[in-house]
Amino acid sequence: MALTIGAVVAGLFGLGLTLAPEPMVGGFMNAFPTEAEVLSRDLGVTLLSLGVLNWMTRDATGPALRGVLVGNLLIQVLEIVVNGIEIAADKLPTAAAGGLVVHVVLGGIFASALMRRERV
Repeated sequence: MALTIGAVVAGLFGLGLTLAPEPMVGGFMNAFPTEAEVLSRDLGVTLLSLGVLNWMTRDATGPALRGVLVGNLLIQVLEIVVNGIEIAADKLPTAAAGGLVVHVVLGGIFASALMRRERV
């Protein structure tokens, strides 16, 4: 279930960033330069790819499942750390802190799936 949720969330954010980058991230900046559009779309296609990976491995077991879950958990933890540092350094507006909730929730889902997997 964790990978299905991860696939859907990554896919939705990926589509948004790829097809409509300015509405997705424009609120975090005063202007929306071309470089921001390019990076947003690059992140979008990366998230779409992660969504496909999660969807295709949602029934995996053993070391393959563990690897995909650990990778997904690492993404969430690192996003929390990096975005937290950027907010503290005033490189991201404090309004961006709300976005950390998504990473905390997904991190919890992946950590829980890893712990359940270890008990089986």
